[in-house]
Amino acid sequence: MTDLSTKYMGLELKNPIVVGSSGLTKSAKAVEQCADAGAGAVVLKSIFEEQIVHQVEELASSAGGMWHPEADEYITAYGRESAVADFLELIKKAKKSVSIPVIASVHCVSAGAWTEFAGKLEDAGADAIELNVLNLSSDPRLTGPEKERVYHQIVEAVKEATKIPLALKIGQQFSSPAHVLTALSESGVDSLTLFNRPYNPDFDIEKLEVVPAKHLSNPDEYVSALRWISILAGKVNCDLAAATGIHDGAAAIKQLLAGAAAVQAVSTFYQNGLSRLEEMLSEIESWMKRSGFETLGDFRGKMSQSQSENPAAFERVQFMKHSVGIE
Repeated sequence: MTDLSTKYMGLELKNPIVVGSSGLTKSAKAVEQCADAGAGAVVLKSIFEEQIVHQVEELASSAGGMWHPEADEYITAYGRESAVADFLELIKKAKKSVSIPVIASVHCVSAGAWTEFAGKLEDAGADAIELNVLNLSSDPRLTGPEKERVYHQIVEAVKEATKIPLALKIGQQFSSPAHVLTALSESGVDSLTLFNRPYNPDFDIEKLEVVPAKHLSNPDEYVSALRWISILAGKVNCDLAAATGIHDGAAAIKQLLAGAAAVQAVSTFYQNGLSRLEEMLSEIESWMKRSGFETLGDFRGKMSQSQSENPAAFERVQFMKHSVGIE
């Protein structure tokens, strides 16, 4: 018998496949469907920091700004409460409907006033929180360290307000990813999820309008996370989870071999339905049986850089004929 169970951020998962934050986890019913399909855990559809800020600004605008300072304080607090009420209800309902871990997700850009509600996510029953942070370095006046400091400030604020495990889902656009990711692993987070998928603009050349670029990943994109999980495995002070481009069991196996504790998938479920999840698990089980592995621990990290006979292969960035087989 193969055992697919894993421990992620201290949470017991029956298998390593997590349905990532998306429309697939936007309701308690949707979460129940993910659980029925065999998910090891789910990350709820994110609440955005901008939603909370917008709710407060909208209330302030409708009142015309004509109130006593104490009323100002009250209506600001009310606006924030109202903005997160539906999300808190989603957590409560999801926890009642499934037995697998339910992870709350917040898409944030700052350590602003929204962090005072992080504790409410825990009170609502969330098993963990995933902070999805991607700050585009578009301001030429800000240095790399100044931008990176924001990540630490967000983690510090949320850790102060909660006791449940905390994951940080981030992008890879840092001047020194190994340094930044290692430092973040020591900031108190329980996991680093590599990597989030940013919104990108595209152009409609007929209408001359800015439109969203393709939002679903393709199966080739798993290699970015594979490289960095391989490099960081065994060197960071937290778990690692892989995300983006994981469309089948083979891609999930590769991330586990690299050292991931869990893998997140979304796009393949949109394209193939949640039945794809069972297929992925079956592919992992079949491979484990063929390879003589009984548990994930038997092979997790087996192909990480620290265990490789050719560690330089993980740091090559230029194509060469002998390494890729093309001129």
